[in-house]
Amino acid sequence: MPKSMISLSIILLAQAATVDSTAPVVEPPALPFKVSPPAPPASKGVARPMDNPANWVTTADYPTAALRANEQGTTGFSVIVNTAGRVKECRITSSSGFPSLDATTCMLVTRRARFTPAVDEQNNPIEGSYSNRVRWVLPAVTPPEPGTALTTFIVEPDGSISDCKITLTGAAARQLSKLGNTCASTARMDPYKGPDGKPVRKRVTMRVDVATEVVADPAPPAP
Repeated sequence: MPKSMISLSIILLAQAATVDSTAPVVEPPALPFKVSPPAPPASKGVARPMDNPANWVTTADYPTAALRANEQGTTGFSVIVNTAGRVKECRITSSSGFPSLDATTCMLVTRRARFTPAVDEQNNPIEGSYSNRVRWVLPAVTPPEPGTALTTFIVEPDGSISDCKITLTGAAARQLSKLGNTCASTARMDPYKGPDGKPVRKRVTMRVDVATEVVADPAPPAP
């Protein structure tokens, strides 16, 4: 198997092992010392989330480049919410220190957040604001378990993929199965070429074996 394919498979194993880890957290506003009565449907000048802000960002949203670079931090954000309860504008109020995490925060909040609009003194919907933070925490990577991942597919002369099958065995199967069907996510490749330079149809088989063994502690140095 080409080294690039082996490297890709190892990355997939490591990513699969992180699926059940702690997701990035949208921190709820701090609670007052005393429990207050339920808030009214809308607050003057302040928009209220219609669902749990923690649902706006998940581990699956962690930018790939940030994962590889071990980037983490807390991004503060503020949004302007229109009268329909949708985010009109998002800005970063405190940076995590990493542009990709900050940009992803605003992108996801703008796309997913829904609000009860703010109201004026006559309880008419008006533009309002909302602020919070997203704490991006790198998921803990657990080591791969023993097992085998066997992937077969055909690269057609036009570069399309056909007859793609994945067979997972052993404990590693549980980790890799969390990634979903990789066959469905691979639509096209550069076609193989024959000796005459024309595209040819080829079947590809990629096999990754994961094995573990107990290794004795190194002997202490001689006195």
